[in-house]
Amino acid sequence: MCSTVINCVLYYLAFISFPFDAATTTAKVAQDNPIIASSLPLTLAMGVLLGLGDGGFNVSIYAALGTVFEANPAPAFAVFKFVQSMVGAGAFLYCGHLLLPYQLGILALSCLAGCVCFTLLERTPAQVLVVVEETHID
Repeated sequence: MCSTVINCVLYYLAFISFPFDAATTTAKVAQDNPIIASSLPLTLAMGVLLGLGDGGFNVSIYAALGTVFEANPAPAFAVFKFVQSMVGAGAFLYCGHLLLPYQLGILALSCLAGCVCFTLLERTPAQVLVVVEETHID
């Protein structure tokens, strides 16, 4: 939950401090003006927030995967890394075509969806998760 708040603050700061066409322009100077002027301390603070938010999400996901798939966690981690890589590749495909507010909207919605899914997983009784893990499809 804390990582979600950190990331949403980061997305808001990026929204107000970077030009909307910063991700799509090929010029050295963006055509749009940001809402507030960008500064080096603000950008460095945003980098710290990005690291804290991403680190918090990774620790939470790894802890959940290790807890749910305690008997055999390697396939769960492999599937997670595969899905994470596919989503990253998709983001590289659209990042040069969408303006920054749309990209930040996609990030914010996926961040909130991830928080909701993680909260639901944490509130699911352990007995249900064990039954799901022990069910094998041949």
